[in-house]
Amino acid sequence: MTKHSFIGTLFLVGSDSEKLKTTKERIILANVMFLMVPIIILISYVLDYKEYLIPYNELNFDQFTRMMFAGASLFCYYLNRQDQFLLSRWVYILSWIAFWLVLDPVVQGTSPDYYFHFDLSIIGLSLVSQILFSYKKEPIIYGFLMVFSLVCIYFQQSYLLHFDANQEFTKTFLNNDYTYLTSIYYWAIFNLIIGYLLFIYEKSNIHLSENNVKLDRLTSNLEEVVEERTTDLRKKQNELIGITERLLESEDKYRKLFTNSFEGIARLELNPPLDTSWPKTQQVAHLQDHLTLVECNHVFAKLYLHKDPTTLIGERLSFIMDHKESMTNLLETYVENDYHLNGKVMTESIHGTNRWFIGHVTSQVDNGKISWLWLNKLDITEKSKQDEERKILLQNLEEYAFQTSHELRGPLSRLLGLTSLMLNKNAFNQEELPEMLKHINNTSIEIDDVIKMMNQVLSRSSYESKLTKDKTKE
Repeated sequence: MTKHSFIGTLFLVGSDSEKLKTTKERIILANVMFLMVPIIILISYVLDYKEYLIPYNELNFDQFTRMMFAGASLFCYYLNRQDQFLLSRWVYILSWIAFWLVLDPVVQGTSPDYYFHFDLSIIGLSLVSQILFSYKKEPIIYGFLMVFSLVCIYFQQSYLLHFDANQEFTKTFLNNDYTYLTSIYYWAIFNLIIGYLLFIYEKSNIHLSENNVKLDRLTSNLEEVVEERTTDLRKKQNELIGITERLLESEDKYRKLFTNSFEGIARLELNPPLDTSWPKTQQVAHLQDHLTLVECNHVFAKLYLHKDPTTLIGERLSFIMDHKESMTNLLETYVENDYHLNGKVMTESIHGTNRWFIGHVTSQVDNGKISWLWLNKLDITEKSKQDEERKILLQNLEEYAFQTSHELRGPLSRLLGLTSLMLNKNAFNQEELPEMLKHINNTSIEIDDVIKMMNQVLSRSSYESKLTKDKTKE
């Protein structure tokens, strides 16, 4: 609801929302007149206060006329407050005629100065008629009042002289056509000016009404567009909320994977980015100088003997990988393999200790530039040691098997020779049987000793192999 000032509220009384716009405007104009006229009259009384500082019996009737008209104006304002605009207009017109055109000459006669005021009163009547009735719905009443004021000008001399007791001065002053022409001239000029102003006012209101209609249409269209856009924005907002929720869920999974991974994971950035068109040596040098770690998990920090990953954030790769040759080999291999490494087994010296890793490096080339990369490392040092131990063990077993085969070949050859003699009846002598059985027994014992020794070696090798497997599982 629109708030108005105190004066604005006074002028708006009687112009409620149920009336037509034109009627509201006439009521507001009437309120302005009904309130301003008493104020002007009061100011005139203050300015002419000396005229009232005389005995009561010397006061003239016309000295109270203005006061009575001010009271009539306030009464008309009261009628507007009571929603009686039609009545208030006629009361105001009739009071104007009564107090400015009729009462003074009838009651006390026409004083000389009243001849000057009478013309202005008639012109004022026509102007008040313009303001109160000059619009499309009341042309007949407006025309009647305008004709009445013009007739008053024509008969003003006769009318005033009728109530003038001493006509010597006034006859000389008024008895000419110039007075008529001057009064009609001012009557026409003032009415044309006020009429033109009201015409502009009405025309502006028409344009304003048309603009308001257009504005209402635009507002309606704008509301529809806003509603449509708001609906679209709500849909997009819901979509964004869904995407955000999925991103948060993905980020949570990523964080869990990143934190709980048994591999060492690190994200590194390049500032300025790497230009892939540079020579290989320049690219490797740029990587060594500008690769900075921005994120890593605990496993990666432990690989390089750091308990807290945050202590590595912001450090150069050259600081983390303190063995320059290992770092250079890694970066050269990365550049040579088109900026990707997938399961590359490499050795690295960390604080003087040789370690074995399976390395993965991922990056993205955008417009020939690389600004970040992911580095994954899986420590396989223990597994490599176990594989080396297995190789040595297998090599020893192979050597032992070769040696044992030589040790078994001699007894077996003798055993085969003795058995072949016993099978050959022509070459076999019964008297030699005990000696041959003794040789067979000794050879069998010798073979059994060799087999026992082999079982012991194989058992020890199997145990060591089992220990190696258990360590691998751990």
